[in-house]
Amino acid sequence: MTPSELEQLRRCYPTRAGFAELSERSVFGEHDLHHTLKDLSWFELNLYGITGRRFSPVQVRVLNYVWLQTSYADVRIWPNRIVALAGSARTTPLLALVGGLASCDAELFVATPLVRCLATLRRLREKVRAGDSLETLLQAELDQGRTVYGFGRPIASVDERVPHLVMFLRDLDADRGECFRLAFRIEAFLLEAKQIRMNIAALLAAVCADLGFDEVQMHLFSSLLVFAGMPPCYLDAKRVPPGGVLPLRCDDVRYTGVSPRKW
Repeated sequence: MTPSELEQLRRCYPTRAGFAELSERSVFGEHDLHHTLKDLSWFELNLYGITGRRFSPVQVRVLNYVWLQTSYADVRIWPNRIVALAGSARTTPLLALVGGLASCDAELFVATPLVRCLATLRRLREKVRAGDSLETLLQAELDQGRTVYGFGRPIASVDERVPHLVMFLRDLDADRGECFRLAFRIEAFLLEAKQIRMNIAALLAAVCADLGFDEVQMHLFSSLLVFAGMPPCYLDAKRVPPGGVLPLRCDDVRYTGVSPRKW
Protein backbone atom coordinates (compact mmCIF):
# COMPACT_ATOMS: atom_id res chain seq x y z
CA MET A 1 0.00 0.00 0.00
CA THR A 2 1.37 3.41 -1.01
CA PRO A 3 1.70 6.38 1.37
CA SER A 4 -1.05 8.21 -0.50
CA GLU A 5 -3.41 5.25 -0.10
CA LEU A 6 -2.63 5.08 3.62
CA GLU A 7 -3.25 8.82 3.92
CA GLN A 8 -6.61 8.45 2.19
CA LEU A 9 -7.63 5.70 4.61
CA ARG A 10 -6.40 7.77 7.52
CA ARG A 11 -8.69 10.60 6.51
CA CYS A 12 -11.72 8.42 5.83
CA TYR A 13 -12.10 4.71 6.54
CA PRO A 14 -14.69 3.18 4.17
CA THR A 15 -16.94 0.67 5.91
CA ARG A 16 -19.98 -1.43 5.08
CA ALA A 17 -20.19 -2.94 8.55
CA GLY A 18 -22.25 -0.16 10.11
CA PHE A 19 -21.82 2.71 12.54
CA ALA A 20 -23.13 3.98 15.85
CA GLU A 21 -24.27 7.53 16.45
CA LEU A 22 -24.29 7.49 20.22
CA SER A 23 -27.44 8.90 21.83
CA GLU A 24 -29.16 8.67 18.43
CA ARG A 25 -29.02 5.36 16.50
CA SER A 26 -27.01 2.31 15.47
CA VAL A 27 -26.78 1.13 11.89
CA PHE A 28 -25.98 -2.55 11.25
CA GLY A 29 -25.02 -3.09 7.62
CA GLU A 30 -27.55 -0.95 5.80
CA HIS A 31 -30.34 -1.06 8.39
CA ASP A 32 -31.27 0.58 11.65
CA LEU A 33 -30.53 -2.01 14.33
CA HIS A 34 -33.25 -0.91 16.75
CA HIS A 35 -35.99 -0.41 14.19
CA THR A 36 -35.59 -2.30 10.90
CA LEU A 37 -33.83 -5.31 12.42
CA LYS A 38 -35.49 -5.42 15.82
CA ASP A 39 -37.65 -8.47 15.04
CA LEU A 40 -34.75 -10.68 13.96
CA SER A 41 -33.44 -13.39 16.25
CA TRP A 42 -29.78 -13.09 17.25
CA PHE A 43 -29.05 -16.02 14.94
CA GLU A 44 -30.66 -14.22 11.97
CA LEU A 45 -28.76 -11.04 12.79
CA ASN A 46 -25.51 -13.00 12.84
CA LEU A 47 -26.33 -14.50 9.43
CA TYR A 48 -27.09 -11.05 8.05
CA GLY A 49 -23.80 -9.71 9.41
CA ILE A 50 -21.89 -12.53 7.72
CA THR A 51 -23.67 -12.67 4.37
CA GLY A 52 -25.48 -9.34 4.02
CA ARG A 53 -28.60 -11.36 3.20
CA ARG A 54 -31.93 -12.16 4.83
CA PHE A 55 -32.87 -15.84 4.77
CA SER A 56 -36.29 -17.45 4.54
CA PRO A 57 -37.79 -19.10 7.67
CA VAL A 58 -37.01 -22.57 6.26
CA GLN A 59 -33.42 -21.62 5.47
CA VAL A 60 -32.98 -20.20 8.98
CA ARG A 61 -34.30 -23.45 10.47
CA VAL A 62 -31.85 -25.45 8.37
CA LEU A 63 -28.85 -23.30 9.32
CA ASN A 64 -29.91 -23.30 12.96
CA TYR A 65 -30.04 -27.10 12.91
CA VAL A 66 -26.55 -27.15 11.41
CA TRP A 67 -25.34 -25.51 14.63
CA LEU A 68 -27.64 -27.46 16.94
CA GLN A 69 -26.72 -30.93 15.75
CA THR A 70 -23.00 -30.40 16.24
CA SER A 71 -23.34 -29.11 19.81
CA TYR A 72 -21.92 -32.07 21.74
CA ALA A 73 -21.54 -31.46 25.49
CA ASP A 74 -18.84 -34.09 26.05
CA VAL A 75 -15.83 -32.99 28.09
CA ARG A 76 -13.57 -35.37 26.13
CA ILE A 77 -14.05 -33.47 22.88
CA TRP A 78 -11.13 -31.18 22.10
CA PRO A 79 -12.59 -27.63 22.60
CA ASN A 80 -14.81 -28.78 25.47
CA ARG A 81 -11.77 -30.26 27.21
CA ILE A 82 -9.97 -26.93 26.98
CA VAL A 83 -12.99 -25.15 28.45
CA ALA A 84 -13.33 -27.70 31.25
CA LEU A 85 -9.64 -27.57 32.12
CA ALA A 86 -9.83 -23.78 32.22
CA GLY A 87 -12.85 -24.05 34.50
CA SER A 88 -10.99 -26.53 36.67
CA ALA A 89 -8.23 -23.92 37.00
CA ARG A 90 -10.95 -21.46 38.05
CA THR A 91 -10.41 -18.97 35.26
CA THR A 92 -13.31 -16.81 34.08
CA PRO A 93 -16.02 -18.15 31.76
CA LEU A 94 -15.00 -15.81 28.95
CA LEU A 95 -11.35 -16.84 28.99
CA ALA A 96 -12.34 -20.50 29.07
CA LEU A 97 -14.76 -20.14 26.15
CA VAL A 98 -12.32 -18.11 24.06
CA GLY A 99 -9.71 -20.83 24.57
CA GLY A 100 -12.15 -23.48 23.39
CA LEU A 101 -13.21 -21.42 20.39
CA ALA A 102 -9.60 -20.77 19.38
CA SER A 103 -9.05 -24.51 19.04
CA CYS A 104 -11.91 -24.65 16.52
CA ASP A 105 -9.61 -22.98 13.99
CA ALA A 106 -7.40 -26.05 13.91
CA GLU A 107 -6.22 -27.74 10.73
CA LEU A 108 -8.38 -30.83 11.20
CA PHE A 109 -11.28 -29.59 13.30
CA VAL A 110 -14.39 -27.47 12.62
CA ALA A 111 -13.69 -24.34 10.57
CA THR A 112 -10.74 -25.18 8.30
CA PRO A 113 -12.03 -28.59 7.12
CA LEU A 114 -15.47 -27.11 6.49
CA VAL A 115 -14.01 -24.30 4.41
CA ARG A 116 -11.92 -26.74 2.38
CA CYS A 117 -14.90 -29.04 1.95
CA LEU A 118 -17.05 -26.18 0.67
CA ALA A 119 -14.29 -25.11 -1.72
CA THR A 120 -13.98 -28.69 -3.02
CA LEU A 121 -17.72 -29.06 -3.57
CA ARG A 122 -17.96 -25.73 -5.38
CA ARG A 123 -14.96 -26.59 -7.57
CA LEU A 124 -16.32 -30.02 -8.48
CA ARG A 125 -19.78 -28.59 -9.10
CA GLU A 126 -18.42 -26.10 -11.62
CA LYS A 127 -16.40 -28.76 -13.44
CA VAL A 128 -19.37 -31.13 -13.60
CA ARG A 129 -21.51 -28.28 -14.93
CA ALA A 130 -18.86 -27.76 -17.62
CA GLY A 131 -19.26 -31.39 -18.70
CA ASP A 132 -16.44 -33.16 -16.83
CA SER A 133 -17.05 -36.62 -15.41
CA LEU A 134 -17.30 -36.59 -11.62
CA GLU A 135 -15.81 -40.08 -11.42
CA THR A 136 -12.79 -39.04 -13.51
CA LEU A 137 -12.27 -35.94 -11.38
CA LEU A 138 -12.42 -37.95 -8.14
CA GLN A 139 -10.08 -40.64 -9.45
CA ALA A 140 -7.58 -37.92 -10.34
CA GLU A 141 -7.81 -36.60 -6.78
CA LEU A 142 -7.09 -40.07 -5.38
CA ASP A 143 -4.27 -40.72 -7.84
CA GLN A 144 -2.54 -37.54 -6.68
CA GLY A 145 -2.95 -38.52 -3.02
CA ARG A 146 -5.25 -35.63 -2.27
CA THR A 147 -7.76 -35.62 0.58
CA VAL A 148 -11.40 -35.36 -0.43
CA TYR A 149 -12.54 -33.18 2.43
CA GLY A 150 -15.78 -34.19 4.11
CA PHE A 151 -15.27 -37.92 3.59
CA GLY A 152 -13.85 -40.37 6.12
CA ARG A 153 -13.76 -40.14 9.91
CA PRO A 154 -10.74 -40.98 12.08
CA ILE A 155 -12.50 -42.53 15.08
CA ALA A 156 -15.66 -44.10 13.63
CA SER A 157 -16.42 -44.99 10.03
CA VAL A 158 -20.07 -43.88 10.28
CA ASP A 159 -21.05 -40.34 11.26
CA GLU A 160 -24.25 -40.55 13.31
CA ARG A 161 -25.17 -36.94 12.47
CA VAL A 162 -25.56 -37.54 8.74
CA PRO A 163 -28.92 -39.41 8.77
CA HIS A 164 -30.37 -36.91 11.25
CA LEU A 165 -29.51 -33.98 8.98
CA VAL A 166 -30.82 -35.83 5.93
CA MET A 167 -34.15 -36.51 7.63
CA PHE A 168 -34.40 -32.93 8.89
CA LEU A 169 -33.85 -31.56 5.39
CA ARG A 170 -36.24 -34.07 3.86
CA ASP A 171 -39.00 -33.07 6.28
CA LEU A 172 -38.57 -29.45 5.19
CA ASP A 173 -38.33 -30.37 1.50
CA ALA A 174 -34.87 -28.77 1.56
CA ASP A 175 -32.87 -31.75 0.31
CA ARG A 176 -32.74 -30.90 -3.39
CA GLY A 177 -29.69 -28.65 -3.57
CA GLU A 178 -27.09 -29.28 -6.27
CA CYS A 179 -24.16 -29.66 -3.85
CA PHE A 180 -26.29 -31.75 -1.50
CA ARG A 181 -26.92 -34.28 -4.29
CA LEU A 182 -23.28 -34.01 -5.39
CA ALA A 183 -22.09 -35.02 -1.91
CA PHE A 184 -23.95 -38.32 -2.17
CA ARG A 185 -22.54 -38.97 -5.64
CA ILE A 186 -19.05 -38.45 -4.23
CA GLU A 187 -19.80 -40.81 -1.34
CA ALA A 188 -21.04 -43.50 -3.74
CA PHE A 189 -17.76 -43.32 -5.67
CA LEU A 190 -15.56 -43.31 -2.56
CA LEU A 191 -17.49 -46.18 -0.99
CA GLU A 192 -16.77 -48.34 -3.99
CA ALA A 193 -13.18 -47.17 -4.43
CA LYS A 194 -11.95 -46.99 -0.83
CA GLN A 195 -14.82 -47.87 1.51
CA ILE A 196 -14.97 -44.27 2.72
CA ARG A 197 -18.23 -42.68 3.86
CA MET A 198 -19.08 -39.03 4.13
CA ASN A 199 -18.83 -37.26 7.47
CA ILE A 200 -21.04 -34.40 8.59
CA ALA A 201 -18.67 -31.77 7.14
CA ALA A 202 -19.63 -32.81 3.61
CA LEU A 203 -23.32 -32.22 4.22
CA LEU A 204 -22.86 -29.05 6.26
CA ALA A 205 -20.66 -27.59 3.54
CA ALA A 206 -23.11 -28.75 0.86
CA VAL A 207 -26.01 -27.04 2.62
CA CYS A 208 -24.07 -23.79 2.91
CA ALA A 209 -22.79 -24.00 -0.67
CA ASP A 210 -26.35 -24.45 -1.94
CA LEU A 211 -27.33 -21.33 0.05
CA GLY A 212 -24.60 -19.33 -1.67
CA PHE A 213 -21.92 -19.17 1.03
CA ASP A 214 -18.35 -18.47 -0.08
CA GLU A 215 -15.25 -19.65 1.79
CA VAL A 216 -14.93 -16.61 4.07
CA GLN A 217 -18.62 -16.69 4.95
CA MET A 218 -18.33 -20.42 5.68
CA HIS A 219 -15.40 -19.76 8.01
CA LEU A 220 -17.28 -17.04 9.88
CA PHE A 221 -20.50 -19.06 10.11
CA SER A 222 -18.73 -22.18 11.41
CA SER A 223 -16.74 -20.31 14.06
CA LEU A 224 -19.48 -20.96 16.65
CA LEU A 225 -20.51 -24.34 15.27
CA VAL A 226 -19.78 -26.32 18.45
CA PHE A 227 -20.04 -23.46 20.94
CA ALA A 228 -23.25 -24.57 22.68
CA GLY A 229 -21.54 -27.68 24.05
CA MET A 230 -18.89 -25.64 25.88
CA PRO A 231 -20.76 -23.84 28.70
CA PRO A 232 -22.13 -27.12 30.20
CA CYS A 233 -18.57 -28.48 30.34
CA TYR A 234 -17.34 -25.32 32.05
CA LEU A 235 -20.13 -25.56 34.63
CA ASP A 236 -19.35 -29.23 35.24
CA ALA A 237 -15.73 -28.33 35.94
CA LYS A 238 -16.82 -25.71 38.47
CA ARG A 239 -18.77 -28.35 40.40
CA VAL A 240 -15.68 -30.43 41.19
CA PRO A 241 -12.60 -29.36 43.19
CA PRO A 242 -9.86 -27.46 41.32
CA GLY A 243 -7.72 -29.84 39.29
CA GLY A 244 -10.47 -32.45 39.27
CA VAL A 245 -11.04 -32.52 35.50
CA LEU A 246 -9.37 -35.51 33.82
CA PRO A 247 -6.67 -35.97 36.51
CA LEU A 248 -3.82 -38.17 35.27
CA ARG A 249 -0.85 -39.81 36.93
CA CYS A 250 2.40 -39.96 35.01
CA ASP A 251 2.08 -43.74 34.74
CA ASP A 252 -1.40 -43.33 33.19
CA VAL A 253 0.39 -42.30 29.99
CA ARG A 254 1.60 -45.31 28.02
CA TYR A 255 4.81 -44.31 26.24
CA THR A 256 5.49 -46.15 22.97
CA GLY A 257 8.42 -44.13 21.62
CA VAL A 258 12.17 -44.65 21.73
CA SER A 259 13.37 -46.72 24.71
CA PRO A 260 15.61 -45.15 27.37
CA ARG A 261 19.16 -44.43 26.13
CA LYS A 262 22.48 -43.73 27.80
CA TRP A 263 24.19 -40.50 26.84
